[in-house]
Amino acid sequence: MIQDNEFPRPNKIAHILDNDQEARALYNEIKDNIPDIAVRKGTEDHSGFGDNDYPESDPDCWWSMSGCHKPKHPNVVRDLTECKEQDTWGLTFDDGPYCAHNKLYDFLKKENVRATMFYIGSYVLNNPYQAQRALVDGHDVCHHSWSHKLMTTLTNEQVFAELYYSGKVIKKVMGVTPLCWRPPQGDVDDRVRYIATALGMRTILWKEDTDDWNIQPSGSQPTQAIDQNYRKIISKAGSESPVVLSHEISMHTINEFIKMFPEIKKAYKNVAPVSVCTGVQKPYLENVTYPSFSDYAAGQFNYQSLPSGTDIKVDANAQYKPVAFDQQDGGFGPSKKSSASSSAGASSSSGDTGSSSSAGASSSDAVSSSSSSASASGSSERQANQDNEASQKSENNGALSQRALSAWALGLVVGSALWLA
Repeated sequence: MIQDNEFPRPNKIAHILDNDQEARALYNEIKDNIPDIAVRKGTEDHSGFGDNDYPESDPDCWWSMSGCHKPKHPNVVRDLTECKEQDTWGLTFDDGPYCAHNKLYDFLKKENVRATMFYIGSYVLNNPYQAQRALVDGHDVCHHSWSHKLMTTLTNEQVFAELYYSGKVIKKVMGVTPLCWRPPQGDVDDRVRYIATALGMRTILWKEDTDDWNIQPSGSQPTQAIDQNYRKIISKAGSESPVVLSHEISMHTINEFIKMFPEIKKAYKNVAPVSVCTGVQKPYLENVTYPSFSDYAAGQFNYQSLPSGTDIKVDANAQYKPVAFDQQDGGFGPSKKSSASSSAGASSSSGDTGSSSSAGASSSDAVSSSSSSASASGSSERQANQDNEASQKSENNGALSQRALSAWALGLVVGSALWLA
């Protein structure tokens, strides 16, 4: 059974637990090499920024200020923002697992479409059945931090803990080690990227944003405005293959996607998760294989070693062991060749790793948005985090607390069978 003292408090900024010697040892291994970049000033709840006197030259590739996704410090892996395959909509959903998301997952299954799910660690702890369905259905499972705070406003140790415990809870609840993550509100710089890189996690941002989090009634925008956001992206079919940001934070965002999907499908030749559209067939450390792009496009979902809904179980004894990119057999990281050249101090020919002169990245990873549009896009999740947390608290009256997690482990098979029926 999973013990109370194995994880930080849900929805609170994570820290390395006093009794967690493994986490402390791992942090001690990497802390001296973390770039010396200032912690950004944030609001008291770390959901907004304070006054930051930051140079326009953007020395730290701070996405929230500039839209930068090509690291400027060495040995930092660049962000993914686009699909490699042409005419493809990279389908992603943030802020799950949502307690009532079966409607979305049923729809995706019916349409033979998979997505990349960015799960908040605290919500995996509180909504384990929903989290497990993503893996069983063949979606990518990545994480979205532990508490959904602005990552650049956290200390090095807090950033580490947010990433580490999100990966750990996914490993224990779902049995896989996630190798990708998305920073809340897109807030990342080379300090945060370095810590993620050290834990073998690729930072995945987006090129296009639906702003669906702001849909009424919880948001301020009418449905027609969100429709237009979708249609603006749809109109670019044939000219780009963006990773697109959307959310599973409410039935309103879920219904909006379902309504717009026929237009997306008609415009884009492919709608695929990030793993498929970037050629990643082994998205976890474990021996799980996902379909190739050609197989996926042909409707041949050749997954290997995925658990079934009746087989997947919480494993309280599962050991979370992050592995560096150059030791991964697959994953979202750069090639071993580019990693080696980076560690030797040379610029990566593939543009996957950063350096003080990190120009020459492949055009498929270019960002076309201006600083102002990137900043506006980065703020899109700010209110969503507050709304989502309130929604989770109100709608999850029956959700499981940390203390309850050990109790439901015995009844997991029954719970899994309910959503498979």
